[in-house]
Amino acid sequence: MKNERGQNLLKRVDLIVGGAFLYILGALRKKRRLPVECTTAGIFAFAAIGDSILSSIIISELRKVKKISRIVIFASRSNARIYDLFDGFDEVVIVPLTSPLNALKEIKKYEVDVLIDTSQWPRISAILAAFTKTKFTIGFKTRNQFRHYAYDASVEHCEGLHELDNFRRLLRPLGIESTEHPKITKAIRPSNLPFVIDDKYVVFHPWASGTNFAMREWPMECWRDLAHVLIDNGHAIVITGGPEDATRAQQLVELIGSQKVVSVAAKVSLTEVVGIVRRAECIVCVNTGIMHLSAMLDTPMISLHGPTNPFRWGPVGKERGVLAVSKREGGMFLSLGFEYPRNAKYVMEKISVASVADVLSEVYSINLGRHDKKPAGEAFAS
Repeated sequence: MKNERGQNLLKRVDLIVGGAFLYILGALRKKRRLPVECTTAGIFAFAAIGDSILSSIIISELRKVKKISRIVIFASRSNARIYDLFDGFDEVVIVPLTSPLNALKEIKKYEVDVLIDTSQWPRISAILAAFTKTKFTIGFKTRNQFRHYAYDASVEHCEGLHELDNFRRLLRPLGIESTEHPKITKAIRPSNLPFVIDDKYVVFHPWASGTNFAMREWPMECWRDLAHVLIDNGHAIVITGGPEDATRAQQLVELIGSQKVVSVAAKVSLTEVVGIVRRAECIVCVNTGIMHLSAMLDTPMISLHGPTNPFRWGPVGKERGVLAVSKREGGMFLSLGFEYPRNAKYVMEKISVASVADVLSEVYSINLGRHDKKPAGEAFAS
């Protein structure tokens, strides 16, 4: 994800050039009506893994309500693996977004009756949608993003809604009022995990991705101190992460300095991560894709939010475990994910170790013995 996101120059070109091009294109193109019969559908899902998980409800709704016979997912290389957890679609096509001509060439191999673009702000996906072999296109009209002009039907993107509700709104032009929640729909068989640590373990996922990812990560010393609280009370720690996180995950293992902690970053598949989280006592994570993945499981969760607004991007169904830095304390200012002010201040350290321990013991009844109480006003649980 860090290879395709966070490229500021490309974002600026996308906004200025892409927005102007789409305005002209929209003025020249005649809006089409939804075909009476729609049997095939395409879904543009080029954003982060978390977005792809939340927008996966579109797959099941198209199958269930519209009885679409064929669904093609157009994904990026960095998020395509998440579709190992879902069924209901026929094919995943990896689109090279950093090469628009090659991306368009790949997309035009597929002809569908309706195309839904789940992207909230990039103009490139809206441009690609305009040149596809499709009869009807749907996409977001997002404030100040200048990307909606060429869709056949545009849907207002609302900053006051959780992003799941925005994805649900994309189905309205098809006459679907969705109340679906994301869920793992493919059977995940239990596997022999490549580690043996303990029956009682808590998963840590400390790593964020994308623009200014470090601003959304909790200090390593806080993870260390929380691990010591858990280990002292008979719990083990499993650290998850992707290939790009493996080095730092091992550094955290060494920082914790206990035989009761292990890193599986880059050592297990995505479906094995599901198995690890499913069997854990709890997962503690920052706001990133693993948070949304874990929210689909029964495992208790504590999610840590600094600049990210949990009312927009929090874990669905796991609100009791949300800890966030309030707006008053300088947090919760991200809506689309890139709106960092100049000289933005790091705020994640305002979430105390004691506040996380409180939620573990008081909300999820995980025995931690005695631990220091958090200072008032540092964070809140919703």
